[in-house]
Amino acid sequence: MKFEIALSLLLVVLVGITIIQGCNGKAVQFIFGDSLSDNGNNNRLSMTLAKANLPYYGIDFGNGLPNGRFTNGRTVADIIGDSTGLPRPPAFLDPSIDEDVILENGVNYASGGGGILNETGTYFIQRLSLWKQIELFHGTTELITKKLGKQASDEFFQEARYVVALGSNDFINNYLMPVYRDSWTYNDETFVEYLMETLEKQLLVLHKLGARKLMVFGLGPMGCIPLQRVLSTTGKCQDRGNKLALSFNKAANNLLISLEPKLTNASFKFGDAYDVVDDVIRNPYKY
Repeated sequence: MKFEIALSLLLVVLVGITIIQGCNGKAVQFIFGDSLSDNGNNNRLSMTLAKANLPYYGIDFGNGLPNGRFTNGRTVADIIGDSTGLPRPPAFLDPSIDEDVILENGVNYASGGGGILNETGTYFIQRLSLWKQIELFHGTTELITKKLGKQASDEFFQEARYVVALGSNDFINNYLMPVYRDSWTYNDETFVEYLMETLEKQLLVLHKLGARKLMVFGLGPMGCIPLQRVLSTTGKCQDRGNKLALSFNKAANNLLISLEPKLTNASFKFGDAYDVVDDVIRNPYKY
């Protein structure tokens, strides 16, 4: 519980300055991410191998049954919204979603296994990459424009806030696996550069589509996730994965610093929770 409280407080501080009131008097958010934020999209992808529909997903949430979240309880996106008083955006593939729901709650496009790169996570068969999520968001902007008209629609999307939280799959389910071409095409430094070049293009598209208040979240200690520890010979955290996460975080922060002054009315921020999670791993008894 202490960890959730600490992380919640950190997220509130990080995103608090990005919260603004939408044109209907409520703040709405649009979420782009992976399994840390997916709240049901993958469960509605018929062919994906990455579904959160097994025990014990969801045991501490709602009725205690799997609900599409890759966690026993709340996702990072849920924590952000709950801590700041924002509504939880429904999954894009939720069949109940329509224009009124979008205007009231925003949309969550996150997909387990998705990455910044289109090639990431291909062995899951189906997942929504960030490029695909942005494409779906583009469709959302067109839908709302038809309902509100261009001026009101532009105002709505420019006043909303945006969260981009993915990148770990690009390493864990791509670069660090020899079955992927990227693993032998790049080295650690050039792969991070490749990710930043792609992410920059994606953020520019989001800005063009109306995103003004946007936060990109960094990666946690990837080398300490269960999969990476199982793959090590000792069962301990893998230093390489953690160093890659730190390299990604530094590069992403620098990217946002360089982009923000170049874009009209942009408030692009970086959220770094690496040290919080690292402290939980290194000092578990504190929590």
